[in-house]
Amino acid sequence: MAIRITKVYTRTGDKGDTALVGGKRVPKDDPRIESYGTIDELNAVLGIVRAFNDARPDSPIAVRLDAILRQIQNELFDLGSELATPPESEWEGMIRVGDAQVTVLERTIDECQADLEPLKSFILPGGGVLAAFLHQARTVCRRA
Repeated sequence: MAIRITKVYTRTGDKGDTALVGGKRVPKDDPRIESYGTIDELNAVLGIVRAFNDARPDSPIAVRLDAILRQIQNELFDLGSELATPPESEWEGMIRVGDAQVTVLERTIDECQADLEPLKSFILPGGGVLAAFLHQARTVCRRA
């Protein structure tokens, strides 16, 4: 089942609640709304990283970083959809984020760390625009 969005507003006013997939209404401070909102925020920060990365000269590292982040963004989008769908509105064939995606992500992290010396202390966020936004993504991810 594909979700088609034709408008970005609902014209129903703001009464402090919102609809989940399937139409069930919940308060905007519901943990489910908070969770997929944080996932959406993380996705947006990764979009910023990709935009700055795209402005860099082409290199194998920049191309690989873009591919990794694009894959993560797609999976975050799927996760947000899953979080926005209550059990009674789930459907057969619904995309789920699970063990397979976690395994791929862990392998990607290992690949990225292969050439790094082990950390001996915490590091201050910064190190350039991309690194700073990746630090922001890390903090949003921890909250999620």
